[in-house]
Formats: sequence, structure tokens, C-alpha cells
Amino acid sequence: MLDLPGATRLLRAAGETTRLRLLALCALREWSVTELAAAVGQSEPRVSRHLKVLCDAGLLRRVRQGQWVCYSVADEGDGAWLVATLLARIDTGDAMRRRDAQRAAAHARDLRPAVPRSSKLGRAVAAFIADSAPAAPLDRVLLVEPMQLELIDAAAAIARRVTIAAARAPARAALRAHCEQRGIDAVTRAGVANGAAASDGVILDLTGLPTGDAVDGALRATHRWLVQGAPLWVVLPYEFVEYARGNVVAHPLTELRRLLAAAGLRTEKLKPIDEDTHVLVAFARHADTAMSAAS
Repeated sequence: MLDLPGATRLLRAAGETTRLRLLALCALREWSVTELAAAVGQSEPRVSRHLKVLCDAGLLRRVRQGQWVCYSVADEGDGAWLVATLLARIDTGDAMRRRDAQRAAAHARDLRPAVPRSSKLGRAVAAFIADSAPAAPLDRVLLVEPMQLELIDAAAAIARRVTIAAARAPARAALRAHCEQRGIDAVTRAGVANGAAASDGVILDLTGLPTGDAVDGALRATHRWLVQGAPLWVVLPYEFVEYARGNVVAHPLTELRRLLAAAGLRTEKLKPIDEDTHVLVAFARHADTAMSAAS
């Protein structure tokens, strides 16, 4: 319970436009000072001063991620309560809030890991896959650009054969090492070959994409990789669909359903996951009908 001086300190820290914008951004995921400065259009020293005020008040927390120091909203205490209460009352369609998130996302990819890694996010996504997997094992599963090593374990648990597609050589090396360590018999390739036989299931990880611009194309390609009625699991950053339609404000879950439908995929289950970063995961199936002509 807050006393009056404590409440005043929190309100003073949050009660400034730039700091409130920073809180809204840091509620989406972890950001570096460079990303936040680009988002709000101010110098890094000035943004750093604002971040110090927010951290000192317990509204933000500092997290070291490799060589970066990142910031995200507090996840416990009075600061977390105040941030959640404030942001719940601010329109998600606010023009400045949308513009800040778009700018931050355009500079966000430097914080993505260069190679796949184990993470709390990977464990949460793997649990989602296990919960929605068919009772009978699948014959062939295609795992595309996994950035979470746990997705390999999830694929191996639901299929007899696993093919992993990863464009970057360092990623393929890390994936092979994980397979060898776990005794998983998987084929690792640089991509999905044209004319390759359709798979009985696909796990598509889009968290390594630089922006959300390629999401629609990736989903449409996935439709071609699946046999009719086969399952798809897809994971993508929340911000890719939160602001994907310019000035038209759509709920992220609604937007992802729209993108899946346009790619000829029937959504069966959606879930937001907030572990390490904020993502959406979806379970869908190759629809029996042709892909939508929508762009």
C-alpha cells in the first residue's frame, strides 16, 4: 500500500508526456536507449535521463541483454500497478502511440539474437504446440527459421521426421548442435526447396524477421508447404500485427486472424505470450478452399 509521498513520487515520474510515451513503448517489449530515442525523436542523453527517472521510481526495470542495456515496464510492485492502470486508460489507437511503436519497431531488430537460443519464450511456445498437437504423430513436420531451440524439441515430439529450414549459416550450426546434443534426427537446410513435397505440419517462427512487412508473404508461402487440412503453428512479435494496417486500428488478434485467412489458413487457436518479449502464437490449418485474393 502506498503512502502519500510514495504516490506523489510515482505520479511525478509518470506525469510527463515523453516519460508516458516511453512507458507505453516499454509495455510492448524490452528496448535499448537507441531504439527508444529513435521512437520518440529525441537525443539518447535526454531519453536516458527520462529512463533514469522512471527506473528510480520503480516504473521501469533495466535488463542486460548481451552487450545491450534494455528497459521494460516493472513486473511487480506499485510501479507495475500504476503503469498497467495508466496504459489501460490510454487509447491504443492514439496517433502518437502508434507512431512511436512503428518507429521503435523499425529500429528494433538489433536486439534479436543472432542465432537460436533457449529461452522462457521458447518453452512457452513449445507448451502451446504440445497442447494443440494432434493425438496421432505427424509424419513430416517442417520447422522454419526457429529462433527458439525449444521449437526443435516440440517438433520432434509431434512428428516422426523433422526438416529445419534456416537461411543463415550460424543459425544452422546452432540448430545442428542442439539436435546432436538431444539426439534428434533432423535434416537442416538453407531453405524450402521449390517443388518440395508438402509437409504434414509446419512450425513457422517469425520472431527473427527485421519488420512485420514480410508476415503476409511468409504466411502465403506456408500455405504451399502444407498438405490440405494440415496444422500450422506460427509465432510472431506482437507489434507486427498491432499496427500493421496504417491508420486503421485493428486488435492484434483480429489482425492475425485476417492475415491467416488471407493466406488460406483457418485459425483454430490464438494466444498472447509475454515471456522475454511479447509475441502472439497461433494454431491454424490449411483451409480446404483456395487462398483469398486479398492483398
